[in-house]
Parts: sequence; structure tokens; C-alpha cells
Amino acid sequence: MLIASCFVLAFMGWVMRLGHPGAVLGVGALAGSIAIFRKKDSKHRNAAVIGAIASVIVVFGAIRNGNESSRNIAMIRASAEEGQRKVAESRAHEADMSVRIAAAVATSAPHEAVDLCNSFGDLRDIPEKSWAPCSAAYLAKGRELLSAAKPADAVPLLERASALAPSNADAATALSSARELRGKENFKVKGPEVSAGLARAVAHAKAKEWEAAEAELKSADATLKGFEGLEVAKSKEWSTLSGQAAQQRKRIQPGLEKIQLQREAEKLMVEMRGEKPKNSGWDGSVLEVKQYLRQVMNDPDSYEHVSTSAPVARDAYWIVKSSFRGKNAFGGKVLNTRYFFIQRGQVVHVEEWGRTVILARAELPRAGARNC
Repeated sequence: MLIASCFVLAFMGWVMRLGHPGAVLGVGALAGSIAIFRKKDSKHRNAAVIGAIASVIVVFGAIRNGNESSRNIAMIRASAEEGQRKVAESRAHEADMSVRIAAAVATSAPHEAVDLCNSFGDLRDIPEKSWAPCSAAYLAKGRELLSAAKPADAVPLLERASALAPSNADAATALSSARELRGKENFKVKGPEVSAGLARAVAHAKAKEWEAAEAELKSADATLKGFEGLEVAKSKEWSTLSGQAAQQRKRIQPGLEKIQLQREAEKLMVEMRGEKPKNSGWDGSVLEVKQYLRQVMNDPDSYEHVSTSAPVARDAYWIVKSSFRGKNAFGGKVLNTRYFFIQRGQVVHVEEWGRTVILARAELPRAGARNC
């Protein structure tokens, strides 16, 4: 019983990958099997042989599991140690960078400090210890560019300085001044462009090209809006351009509304027309016309298609001209030509050479097509 228990526990240890503890139990089961085999007058020698063989298999399997577990544990430990080493190196690097940045700022070398701060990439990647020195570096470099009359280059640096130190009043003041100077410079270029765009809008409006005029006005409005909140927006030139744009918009608005109404009407017409009828690839006939005629002809079986034009959209209808033969009320077969008006897959109106023959499908008598 004891030997069997050892074997069962060893086997369970092998299956559950417990490693070396399972191997120890397997050795115990092997020793017990050998002892039974060597016992004189033993009745269980065959079972002892089988148990010994099974125990050897279990022992080797457990040893292999134990070796794999040991390797996995070693790898996990190595990975953890590598992670700790990288974290330590990163902290050391950040500390070193913070010292170098602070030293560069202290020695009045903002360009070098800015390069070090930019090496982190995004502002969110700059370590907290370096926020203050980097903000000071960006501020110093931004002021330097402002003194060199380069506000467009100064603004991005001062924006970084303010982002890293939101409570820094000097950075906020410098950023506001840089934006004002950049706005004035930009307006010297953009002002004439807006004026030219408004002139083009006037020309388009005179030619009743309302949408082209609208596009020019949208571009002008977007450009002028970019100066809102700056002193430039309080200038006489900006106000004049803004007023001209508003005046032109009032002028073209009726034309734009008319176009919008036309488009809505066209959309409604498209919906009322429905899907375009198709000419048969066999004889060119249109199914809607053929179905309609077979309902109203005196002798539907006498219908003979001759020709049908391609459907043409007009107002709320698809119009086709179709020629066909059929027997009239007197039994004679005659040729007919009609214009069929189709809506949403049904013929709703028929004309003969401009004269209305049938006004509505609901009013059709069986002999509605007189010559058929």
C-alpha cells in the first residue's frame, strides 16, 4: 500500500509538473518495487517489475519537469534583473540629463539645453525632474529669438515653456508677445491675400457664380478668424476686410439659397423618378412599358414590340418613346408610337405627339389605348 501510494503521488507530481519532489517519490516507489522483487517466495514479482519500470519512467519525467521549472525560474529572475537594471539606467540617465540641462541653462547656453530637452521627444516624455530646467531653457531660447525678430520660431519654444511651467508668468507674457508679433508679421502677408480673395468673390458674384464666390469668402473668413484674440483683430485693416467679407456674403446669400432650393427640388425629383428603367438586351424594350400595355390593350397577346428609346430623365419622370403593334377594336393590327412617363417602376402618364392620351394610371379603362 505504501509503495502504491508513493507511485501514485509521484505520477501525480509528474503530471502536475511539480518537478524534483515528484522524482523523490518516484525513487521511493522504485526502491519498494525492487525490495518486493528480491523477497524470497514473493507472489508479486511480476507486479514489482511493472512497478519498477513505471517508477523509472515517472522519475525521469519528473526530473525533466524539474529541470524545465528551474530554467523557467532562472529566466524569470534574469528578466526581472534586466528590467531592474534598465530602470536603474533610465533613472541614472534622467538624473544625468537633468544635471546637464540645468548646467547648460546656468551657463547661458540655451541652445544646448533646448537640444537636450528635445532629445526626449514629446513633452510627456520629459522626466519631472527636468520640467523646470527645460522650461527655463525654452524660455531663454524663445526670448533670444524674439530679440532677433523671429517670433514665428519663438512661439513653439515658448509654448513648450508654458506647458512645462503653467504658473510661470514670464513664460506666459513672453508667449503672448511672440504671438502678437507673429500675428502682425502674418497679417502683412495674409491681408493682401484676403483682399485679393474678396476681389475674386466680387467678380464671381457679378457673374452669378455663387458657389465660387462662397468658396472665396470661406477662405477669407478662415484666414481672418486666425487673427481673432490678437491686437491685429482690432486694427482698421482687419475690420475693413471683415466688413467687406460680411457685405459680400449678404450679396451672394440669395443666390446660394436659390441653388440650395434647386438641389432639394432635384433630390425630390430623383426620389419621385425612382430607379432608372432598363432597355432589354434582347429587343430593346422596357419592361414597365410592356407590362402597362398588356394591361390596357384590347388584345394583349397581339402586342409586338418595334422600338424603344433609352430612358431620359425629365422632372419627376423617366420618359421613353416606344413604337409597337397591336390589334385595335376592329381586329386590325396597327402601328402605335407613344411617349411613356414612368415613376418608381410604373407608367403613370402617356402622350401621343404632345397630346395627353392617358392622365393617370388610376383612371385607365381597359380600352384606354384607342388604337390598340
